[in-house]
Amino acid sequence: MSKSNKVSVVAKLTIKADKADEFPSAWDDFLAHVDANEPGTEHYMLHRSSTEPNVFYATEIYENQAALDAHMGSDAFAAFGGSLGDFIESADLQFLAPVKAAKGQA
Repeated sequence: MSKSNKVSVVAKLTIKADKADEFPSAWDDFLAHVDANEPGTEHYMLHRSSTEPNVFYATEIYENQAALDAHMGSDAFAAFGGSLGDFIESADLQFLAPVKAAKGQA
């Protein structure tokens, strides 16, 4: 990966405790949209902490900066982000450059 132009995002999302169990289902339509409409999005996954049940992580890999820009600039992203307001207690987004991978990404 060190010679690629790929970009990645890791988001730590702390969810209001009373909303944590319903939070994953809020992603269903958006993940289907990403899968069907974003060819430059190579990986997009929601994870839940096994030690802090109201903490989630989203991991994302894009083929290049243009693909990330298209994702973040889409109407679907804006609508999805707006729909999460009732869930989010805090969020921390990290924009990264992938360096190495063992499987799944070249």
